[in-house]
Amino acid sequence: MAEAADSRGRITLEIEDGIARIAIDRPAHLNALNNALRAELAGAVECAAAAPETRVIVLRGAGERAFVAGADIEELIDLDEAGSVALSDRIADFHDRLAALPVPVIAGIRGWCLGGGLELALAADIRLASENARFGLPEIKLGILPGGGGITRLKRLAPGAAHMCLTGEIILAERALAAGLVSEVCSEEAFEARLDALARELAGFSAPALAAMKAALRLSPALDVGEATRREGRIGAPLYGTPGQRTAMADFLEARARRRKS
Repeated sequence: MAEAADSRGRITLEIEDGIARIAIDRPAHLNALNNALRAELAGAVECAAAAPETRVIVLRGAGERAFVAGADIEELIDLDEAGSVALSDRIADFHDRLAALPVPVIAGIRGWCLGGGLELALAADIRLASENARFGLPEIKLGILPGGGGITRLKRLAPGAAHMCLTGEIILAERALAAGLVSEVCSEEAFEARLDALARELAGFSAPALAAMKAALRLSPALDVGEATRREGRIGAPLYGTPGQRTAMADFLEARARRRKS
């Protein structure tokens, strides 16, 4: 029975100190996502986002071998066109909801991050990778396309997106950093501590300020600079006069005064 449970996989959720940690736990299959896991993952994200204590969400794969190595091919091989559209819509809708959450989402990536796994990571706000991470959209080699928004998100993020999509090439962590796919690469030894430190740093910030920052980041790239700038100002204006703003600025001024006296 333990082997069968591992084959199906599970999603774990823990919330502590403002950090909601969500893990995709199917290591025998490199955390490949099947339909049941996708539904459970969506539920865990909704639960985490709804918890009033949540300030940041951390997504990761169980073990060291993979974040998510892609979709479960056994569930895809017999799909027809209509089934493909339905599945793609469900996945893309979930990734859109994930990206639109008012709390920051960090993807902690070790090992394989391919196909649907990369699409999931691209919906996060920050991607922190270990030096053993590997990235790619290899669907072209299976005669299909990525179905969860990966082409569009990758194209907007990395200038080399067309090459990755057309060749299905898998790239190393340092190249992913140079291409802008990830914001930071850590050694294996430092990865856990750095992921925890980053999550705690964000969890210490004002929740309204984080939500406003995410709203500003989501402004359409089609806006001209002047309009985007004005909208940024309107998004940030309600933060003034809030306890978080007054406290943070008072703390800053007090710390500066102490430094000047020392």
